[in-house]
Amino acid sequence: MGLFKNWLVLASFLALVGCAGSPSTPPPVAAPQAPIFTPELGLSDSQRLSKAIALLSSGNNVGQAKVELQAYLNQVPNSKIANSLFTQVDTPIGEYFPAEFVAITLTNGESLSTIAKQYLGDALQFYALAQYNNIANPGKTTIGQVIHVPLTSKAQAFIDFKINKGMDTSSTEQDHQAGNEFKDQSGPADSDVQLEVATLTGIAQMRLLLAEKHYQAAIQAYEQLQPANKLNDNDTRALIAAYRKSAIDNADSNPVLASTYYQQTGRLIAQGGDRLLALEMFDLSLQLDSDNEASQRRYVSLKSELTDAYHRDASLAFRRQELERAITLWQKLLIIDPEHVHAINYLVQAQRLKDKLQLLE
Repeated sequence: MGLFKNWLVLASFLALVGCAGSPSTPPPVAAPQAPIFTPELGLSDSQRLSKAIALLSSGNNVGQAKVELQAYLNQVPNSKIANSLFTQVDTPIGEYFPAEFVAITLTNGESLSTIAKQYLGDALQFYALAQYNNIANPGKTTIGQVIHVPLTSKAQAFIDFKINKGMDTSSTEQDHQAGNEFKDQSGPADSDVQLEVATLTGIAQMRLLLAEKHYQAAIQAYEQLQPANKLNDNDTRALIAAYRKSAIDNADSNPVLASTYYQQTGRLIAQGGDRLLALEMFDLSLQLDSDNEASQRRYVSLKSELTDAYHRDASLAFRRQELERAITLWQKLLIIDPEHVHAINYLVQAQRLKDKLQLLE
């Protein structure tokens, strides 16, 4: 009997040890919760709609854009702009657009908004067009990029119009001219939408005006932007086109204003790094108004930067016996500054040396 009790005690002890040593069952892992978006407090209706458009334009935080649109629609349920954007966000792209498309190549000053305006009849369909092309950020497209435009009835009508006019349908190069003529035939714009666009604020208003090619109004909207508003690449290209077109249009009737427009064109181009083209814009500005002090300063500064850079690079190429490159660079320099003495002398030397070497071959 005592032996039986001892075995019972030992069995109980081993059972307890086994339980203590066995791994505990881990708690179930909670599934990640979807982010909860709420409308921003303190916005007016126009500010809220502008915020939603800005969010969709950058491809950032589409969920936040959607709740801002819903909040706006709670106040303005008949808004054609907000309803269009909400539908684009809420509808699978395969249901929103037909599968058939035409491929076109972007040219300077064009964007998804301008394509949406010309081909789809609504600049605000930029978001659906971005989704159709798997473009994460609608504000980032490049010159030469191929865009698939869904063949809606409006797109087909615009393409047929270009074909009948003998225009190139593979790029956007002639779209501005075609769009103006096509618009005259297709009737006036929706007045309700135009009124709602006028209530937008900040960068959203500027982008829509640029897409509609209302350049004077777009320039005014841009010049009233707060510093916190950041331009994307498409904004900059479209503004350059707007300022340049406005400068050309005003050159005869108001040369001082046109000079200012060329000055702004040069400033935007210089920010993008093309100093030579920027110099050309400042030169055009000074041809129209020699008293434009801002253009004078930028022209002198850029001219000095470019001539120094060309002469430095040409001299280095000359020492390395890279004569073709040296000659090309000094020739470019002399286009900018025909009286640059060092460039003239070195260019003559480089050309003579090149001729001698060719005779020895």
